[in-house]
Amino acid sequence: MCGRYEFTSPKGNEFDFVQWPEIRPDLDIRPTNKAPVILLTEPGHYQVQLREWGFIRSWPGKSGKLVKKTLINAKSEEITMKRSFKKAFAENRCIIPMNAWFEWPEIAEINDGLKTKVRIFMPGRPTFGAAGIYEDVIDKETGEVSKRFSMLTVAPGANSPIKNLHARSPLVLPASDYDAWFSSTPDEMQSLMHPYRDVQAFDFEIVGNRKGSDILI
Repeated sequence: MCGRYEFTSPKGNEFDFVQWPEIRPDLDIRPTNKAPVILLTEPGHYQVQLREWGFIRSWPGKSGKLVKKTLINAKSEEITMKRSFKKAFAENRCIIPMNAWFEWPEIAEINDGLKTKVRIFMPGRPTFGAAGIYEDVIDKETGEVSKRFSMLTVAPGANSPIKNLHARSPLVLPASDYDAWFSSTPDEMQSLMHPYRDVQAFDFEIVGNRKGSDILI
């Protein structure tokens, strides 16, 4: 899954259709952090909002008490069946802009199999959009509104250079599919939820040799 990603600025012209507020660059966006997402608020009008990464859900634990969990990712092939995501997928979809995301593979081809931080990016798209969903949750006691988002994931393509880094990757959308992601019905969107067709569009670089390291090696 994608558990950390980077967004410093809307590099390139892919998101020129959006009026950007002042955004604080963030090289290490983590679950529960606030990050910008793009919403379609009305036909032809897009808005950037800062939202917290992860839906909050509660389940009974072994003791019977409710245990809160943060759901940062949603598997695209299961999203219409999952109660936690079904409503947001049908009604509240967004685009998550990013410059890269990070994984920590332990494979022989990288750093002798040691856990190694790698940065995954698209050389031809310095800023790209991942498929997301969002929701507003009102606290019943305080009335406070919590604005949250979650990210859809897919399995990397079989021939992708990143397929061995992790079993899941963000559902990266071609820019030409943004409008369809915002406006299609859930059934129509099935055609959008697949590994990125251009398997050579991704590349990666080693940026650390232990989790949390940001030192280029």
